[in-house]
Amino acid sequence: MLSHGVNLYAEIFVNAQGDRQYSSFEIKKIDLFASYFKDTAYNSFFFSSYPVKNITQIKDSGYFYNTPSTYSIEVNGGRETDKSRELIQMRMISKNPNKQIQSFYRSFQRDLKKISGLQMHIQKKYFYLPTEKIIIPANPHSQNTRDNWEDFCLSKTESVE
Repeated sequence: MLSHGVNLYAEIFVNAQGDRQYSSFEIKKIDLFASYFKDTAYNSFFFSSYPVKNITQIKDSGYFYNTPSTYSIEVNGGRETDKSRELIQMRMISKNPNKQIQSFYRSFQRDLKKISGLQMHIQKKYFYLPTEKIIIPANPHSQNTRDNWEDFCLSKTESVE
């Protein structure tokens, strides 16, 4: 991430009106960033190569409005409780992302393949770590599914065939 000049941010709701706070990831405070996923005010996180000095513009108009979108990868999901964890889904926001964020995204995809124990679904091209925790799918059509992740994936694969 750092070699590509990309930063990681968490988006947290500050109040009921929908005002947001953006907290950047710092290597010395990994536990603080991880705690956001258990916070009920957590909304999402994102990677961005957009200059941090322009964060006030982001707060005024919303992060992905206009210019910042070409510098960013939006990441939904990840909210976690003692019993469940949401799926994490990444998407490149802009159809024409800048070269820096595009290069990071490709590198990130390659690095995922190197994580020990990480498995890739053959048909759908997503990665997962086998876990005992129940996974709540982020897909709205699957919100009521409470299977183990592997069982959920296998049932979807079997129904396709």
